[in-house]
Amino acid sequence: MGKLYKICMGSVLLFAAGILTGCTERPLSIRPDDGLLTVNLVWPGGQSVAGAQVWLYDSRGEFYRMAECPSGGYSGRVPADTYTVLVVNSDCSNADCEHYGSWRECCIQADRADPTGRTLQQVGRVFCTGTGGVTVKHGSDPTEVTLYPKNVVKKLHFDIDSGDIADIADMEIVMTGIVPSVLLIDGSDAGEPVGAVEVTAQSEDDGSYSADMSVFGWRGGNMVTVTIRRSDGSTVTTLPQDLSDQLAQLPDEGGTVYLVLVLPDGSEIELTVTVKDWESGTGSGTVM
Repeated sequence: MGKLYKICMGSVLLFAAGILTGCTERPLSIRPDDGLLTVNLVWPGGQSVAGAQVWLYDSRGEFYRMAECPSGGYSGRVPADTYTVLVVNSDCSNADCEHYGSWRECCIQADRADPTGRTLQQVGRVFCTGTGGVTVKHGSDPTEVTLYPKNVVKKLHFDIDSGDIADIADMEIVMTGIVPSVLLIDGSDAGEPVGAVEVTAQSEDDGSYSADMSVFGWRGGNMVTVTIRRSDGSTVTTLPQDLSDQLAQLPDEGGTVYLVLVLPDGSEIELTVTVKDWESGTGSGTVM
């Protein structure tokens, strides 16, 4: 009888342990340690982008994840926490994200056009933004935010009247003091050393020349030079002309700057620079 009692008691204990185990597992499946985050994206001016990158940083400011997503936004489960969210479109031209270990430093940089890194490639189709304090809670109730990436590229259109200068085979424009990178969080200048951008001018039917340059911005001394190449291969370059003050006086929406460039022999070239937002310019889908 004692043996039978022990067997019965053992069965009861095993049954009870099974009940307790089941009760422990079920709440974990209902109340997981992560939550659902949804980031809706609205692009400026009805721009169509191929997709986006969403960068997530946890409450300690540490990089957690970068997710590729459709242009409409991101949705996924993440550990319950408070996040900083950065967004940039994935089809930027001549630009890549760098310093992504910190949301404060994560920026998008213009690609370099030469090994020295002093000459930058032109950039285009760069829209970014960010926000902090996005709290994701445990469970299935989603945390939803809507972000509005903004354009961070300016377009400069150069019109050149070469005057009486003849025998021009082609013409190059160089502008220094070009900002190489902007922060994803707000599109502001990331503060890295400035570079230069070089563009080739195209001849127009009326004998003038024009060129387009698209950049993140400018800072410090913005010197402009034009190099004329003649049909015999010889070149002549205008004396550097600083347009920093005129650029600084332009309103946010842009405007027009007029310059007179002087060659070493005293000949003059009239230059008109029109500044406007990249996406509003004609031909803005192409970076020259």
